[in-house]
Amino acid sequence: MKKLILWLVCFNTAIISYSQIDVTNAINFLKDGFLDDAKASIDKAENNVKSKESYKTYYYKGWIYQEIGVSESPKYKKLCDNCFDIAFEAYLKALKYNFVNPENQNLDLNTETGLMQFAKIISTPDERNYKNTDVLYDIILNKLPALSNAFFNLGISDYQEKNYEKSYLNFEKAVTIATISFKVDTQLYYLTSLAALKSEKYEEALKYCDLLIALNYGNTNEEKVANILNKAIALKNSGEEEKMLSTLEKGIEDYPDANYPLIIENFNYFVKKGENKKALEYINIAIDRNPENASLILIRGTLFEELNLKQEAMNDYLTAISKDPDNYDANLNLGAFYFNTGVDTLQWAETEIPVNKPEEYAGYKEIANGLFRQALPYLEKADIMKPDRPELMATLKTAYYRLGEMEKYYEISAKIDALAK
Repeated sequence: MKKLILWLVCFNTAIISYSQIDVTNAINFLKDGFLDDAKASIDKAENNVKSKESYKTYYYKGWIYQEIGVSESPKYKKLCDNCFDIAFEAYLKALKYNFVNPENQNLDLNTETGLMQFAKIISTPDERNYKNTDVLYDIILNKLPALSNAFFNLGISDYQEKNYEKSYLNFEKAVTIATISFKVDTQLYYLTSLAALKSEKYEEALKYCDLLIALNYGNTNEEKVANILNKAIALKNSGEEEKMLSTLEKGIEDYPDANYPLIIENFNYFVKKGENKKALEYINIAIDRNPENASLILIRGTLFEELNLKQEAMNDYLTAISKDPDNYDANLNLGAFYFNTGVDTLQWAETEIPVNKPEEYAGYKEIANGLFRQALPYLEKADIMKPDRPELMATLKTAYYRLGEMEKYYEISAKIDALAK
């Protein structure tokens, strides 16, 4: 019986020692830089019944997989596709199994509640709560911040490649890991909000925008306004138009020196809704702040034309050209304005003037031709700036014909025919 007991004790000791050998081997391979052998050893330790619930197993598993993830060696890169995710899960297990209290080992650190409980526990200055405080602090202060940065870099790369869905997921993981390591990274929150917007995750975008506003994110008022604009866009796309408008209005009031993007967003909203008079209020505010901005004046001219305020529209087009003579849209719009007014004049004369009053009709025809002549220099300049635009060329062709400039008429007709072939 004594021999049997002694044999069982030795057997159990051998099992324990054997399980520890896998972890020890993994540590040694890691230190020597043999990441493939380190991975094989730690994976073996994880599958061993005696070491699969050891904080040390998962501490080194996280470390090994993290090193594989950042390795530039093709040999090691092919060892796993999601090394950082595996490393993160390993660190979570290491943190849980490092608790002395078995109840704390059941924390779900992937939830907000679990994270709050974790923060409360480790804020207790009682080292007996942990089996190894050095491991705890190394994970929180060193390993997790580095891992968060690794996910951050993946998110940046995905964002630059316009893979916004994947970018958001990587940024979100970076945020989660940073939270566990008690890091507040507002730049990370901002980029996560952008990726959420781009991937149409509007609820998530709102969460981060509200957080950034609460943290007063932004070194300048322009940066703070950018976050307010992002929140407004998320609200609009969530169907919360009233909240969007109130957010924009508050931002306009709070940041009078940097509210231009918010004003334009309001303007665009009312234009799309067909509320041109309301849109006019905001474009006037924008012009008051930027009186030399030809593009804004041009936009208002277009709006005036929509409202059938022709004199105001013409004045704005002329002003825009005076401030920016080479503005294509300003030249095109003014040319089109004169041309269309000439066409409208002729159509009115043909409808309203009796056929027995040819002299009166001739007078209106001359007025129309005068408008065509006014249109020509602006239309021709627009054609030079952006040639081969069929609609513009067709307008010029009609104007030349109306004015009897047949040489130019045949020349542009040939160009139109050539484009059609």
